[in-house]
Amino acid sequence: MTQHSVTELCKADLQELPNVPLQAYLDIQTHLTQNFGLKQLSTFDTHIFIYRTKNYLEHPKPRYCVGENLDLLVEMRDHKGQLKRHGGDFILAWIHSPKLQASAAGLVTDLHNGSYRVRFTLFWPGEVKVSMLLMHPSEAVQALWRSRHPKYKKIKHTGTFVNGTKVEKSECEFHLDTNHPLCEYKDERDGEYYSCYKPPSLSCDTIDIMTSANTPGSLLTTDEQLLLTSTLHQQKERKCIPGMKPLIPSGHFFKNVWYSSYCETGSFFSAESINSCLKGKRFYFMGDSTVHQWMQYLRKFQKGNYGFLFTSVSLGHLGEVHPILIVNSEANYTALWKHHNFPWITKNKVRVKMAQYISRDLDSLEVEREEAVVVISVGQHFRAYSLEVFVRRLLNLRKAILRLQARSPGTWIFIKLENTRELSSEQERFSDWHGHIQNLAQRKVFGDLKVGFVDAWDMTVAANTFAIHPKEHIVANEVAVFLSYLCRAP
Repeated sequence: MTQHSVTELCKADLQELPNVPLQAYLDIQTHLTQNFGLKQLSTFDTHIFIYRTKNYLEHPKPRYCVGENLDLLVEMRDHKGQLKRHGGDFILAWIHSPKLQASAAGLVTDLHNGSYRVRFTLFWPGEVKVSMLLMHPSEAVQALWRSRHPKYKKIKHTGTFVNGTKVEKSECEFHLDTNHPLCEYKDERDGEYYSCYKPPSLSCDTIDIMTSANTPGSLLTTDEQLLLTSTLHQQKERKCIPGMKPLIPSGHFFKNVWYSSYCETGSFFSAESINSCLKGKRFYFMGDSTVHQWMQYLRKFQKGNYGFLFTSVSLGHLGEVHPILIVNSEANYTALWKHHNFPWITKNKVRVKMAQYISRDLDSLEVEREEAVVVISVGQHFRAYSLEVFVRRLLNLRKAILRLQARSPGTWIFIKLENTRELSSEQERFSDWHGHIQNLAQRKVFGDLKVGFVDAWDMTVAANTFAIHPKEHIVANEVAVFLSYLCRAP
């Protein structure tokens, strides 16, 4: 198996990607590698990856009070009972009280010696159970990290070019062989870029549809693929305001309602409370289908249970990914969802000319005279690509957010972090480890800005739910946290 150090991958990747700010990327890369203890591992023998753990309660007490921490020391051992000598394992942990429908995620700290400290905040009274899930051992994490090299193509994109009745198709990607004629789609200012092989006769500006599919085979060795095979076994409350740095864990479920650990979340679950908060605002939901779920939730909620007059307009055709607009004339608010630009991984067709980079959409917003609210959700469609592609997108979003805030300080801006997805997802491309790393990158890039965070990751870990599109009660709690920033708790 070919080994690459993190530094080697970084330099190689940046040579492939034009206009990636070197120092900014290196700072984020260093932050992520230090957090995960990523380093080159020696050649390994897969029989040692039958892990067992020994768990110890640190500083045990006969009883604990609400608000205190419960600390566990977790030791990773091989099949012989020997302690691992390095860290880097990807572990999820949560506490829960099934009878109370209460749960909260734990903070896992890598001690880089085969041991991990897991800290739980005891948010509610009663008996709690501790659950932990080894998502990937460190050897699998190393393989996943290596597989994000930009030369490794895990997704195939096909562009459809249309002029009248004439239709031609060609391959599209971030990195294509420059020995062939290319149609290059570049944002000169921000350096965002992808290209397609030039179709036989049609011009580059006739591109109309983008589709995607997983490429066959794997970039990993047989042994590495085996590592990715799933085997399942209170602080003082204050108003949620943009600029608050979310804690880890960011909250907990109690009776299936999410309570933030750093600000007061309201009970925005009734039609009256939701529509009262939405009234008079202009909402712009930008990104992937997980924030599109918010639109679906709001639309279903009002249409079925509230007497407001509103219209839902699909700005495209059935079976395509396209923008959706909701206009509520009586409550005087609008909500627009737009998908982000390339890449978009879906079996549906993506209308290319209806997609812009979110940074460009932010620049074009005319928000001086309206109460505008922007929600950005990116990540799920980037998991299969080089991390540099995602970081570049984040850095461009950061610059666009600062420009928007400079000309319209009253505009609300929110970052919805990634949620977990199906354990049956193809791990090499879509592992939650990729999502976790990307969430850390988002916290790093946006953490010092005046933005609100909706921590969908902690919610879905705490609820022990693994679905790219979470169930409605999870979405309802995401929306409730979001509205808690905008309006006083009902």
